[in-house]
Amino acid sequence: MVVKSELQKYSDTIQNLNDVEKKELLERRSVEIFFSFDIVNSTAYKTLNFTGWSQVIIKLFDKIRQMVAKKMPSAEMWRILGDEIIFIVPIREKQDIFAYISNIFEILNNISFQLKEGTFFDNLELEPLEQDLMKMQNIISLKSTAWIAIIGEKIKKLEQYDNLIQRFKLQEGYGIFEFLGNDIDAGFRIKENTQDRRLTISYELAYILSKNTDFLKNIHIITYKRLKGIWHDRFYPIIWYHDEKFVKGVSFENSFYYDEKENNELVRAYFSNKVTPIFHKNMFENVAFALNKILKDQQFKDKFIKIEKIIKESQTDEKHLLDPNKFLLRLHCVAVCYDKSNKRILIMKRACDREKLAGYWEFGCAKGTLEKSLVEQIEEEYNNDFGIKIKVHCNAEREDKQPIPLAMYELESEQGKDKGIITLAEIVENFEIQNFNGTKHSEIRWITKSEIDDFSELAVKDFKNTLRLAFDKINEVIINE
Repeated sequence: MVVKSELQKYSDTIQNLNDVEKKELLERRSVEIFFSFDIVNSTAYKTLNFTGWSQVIIKLFDKIRQMVAKKMPSAEMWRILGDEIIFIVPIREKQDIFAYISNIFEILNNISFQLKEGTFFDNLELEPLEQDLMKMQNIISLKSTAWIAIIGEKIKKLEQYDNLIQRFKLQEGYGIFEFLGNDIDAGFRIKENTQDRRLTISYELAYILSKNTDFLKNIHIITYKRLKGIWHDRFYPIIWYHDEKFVKGVSFENSFYYDEKENNELVRAYFSNKVTPIFHKNMFENVAFALNKILKDQQFKDKFIKIEKIIKESQTDEKHLLDPNKFLLRLHCVAVCYDKSNKRILIMKRACDREKLAGYWEFGCAKGTLEKSLVEQIEEEYNNDFGIKIKVHCNAEREDKQPIPLAMYELESEQGKDKGIITLAEIVENFEIQNFNGTKHSEIRWITKSEIDDFSELAVKDFKNTLRLAFDKINEVIINE
């Protein structure tokens, strides 16, 4: 019996990853919550702080993504539109809906409070005077929106209340997905009816939440408006969600600014409808009554039956529509780059603002994609990140040229366990360290084999083992030449 070598196993693994056929997706449906965070007064803020606004906006988006990943690991960022970031999260159990809305509201108010108090700016790399100035000129905050939709893919026969996902390829090797349907349109319409530190929710979300008395008290009908193309131009309820426990015990009635009624159309409508409601007073004062009345008049009973049915089915569905834990295998490709003439290896220090392993020494990394070969992707990304021209070591005996792995590894991520390979790459053009001007890494330098044992700085797992293995392989290459 022929036993495969470890090297051959690694090569076969890489070959399999590159030979994966793009199989036709099965017809399936899922229930997804869409939610967005929008920066309030961002345009005016950019005008006031024309030299430093970018650092604030970028940091703000990073903070949102970090908190979403921590609170809702299954959530996936859909897109960034200007100063707005939109996420999607799949619903596997009905109770997820209640948990996710609480999480969204908590994130919204946590960051809004940091902005209002100025503590958000303390973590930015700014001069003290510039930091104080940005605090004084701070006029930005957050607002949020959430809605729910039944999403289908490869649906042969459309059903009422279906919304579709369409996937598109881009030339540079990345894919995008887009959603089409009435609920998607409604979500974007209600987004226009929220404001600073408020979470606007769709009628469907409000109805589901109202069945739990602990959540019913958090639902507030502000007014009713005709939304273009939604509900055949019948009035749609503008609903704000407010949970006292995430706003230091402040009730909804006491959460308005002293002059907000004068300055905001929605707030004016809310207080006006308390005195002279545009409809029957129960459509404002009794939320449960109002939501049930709309359900009956709009004949939405079947819609909620369908939502519950799909959620129950998704609990055992191994091919969930958007859940990244089920579909996305992220492959990291580390190239240990060496200078053959001087027998030295290039190492890189991760920037201090990196979300993970900030300040740790490593070897750089590329991400595998479906559209490009691993060799092409590695050589291209290392050139972009470090300005170096490299040639990845490949198995010359194979027609399909793939990197020869030194080792494979795993690392934890928000999606689970990412996989990675480590390979060797020769620097094929002269490279001067002083010319380095990267953003992902703060410093790069050479290291020789004799310096490994004395190296004592923070480094990624198996850093020294990888160096020793790499130097041994480099010597083999030189000898065989």
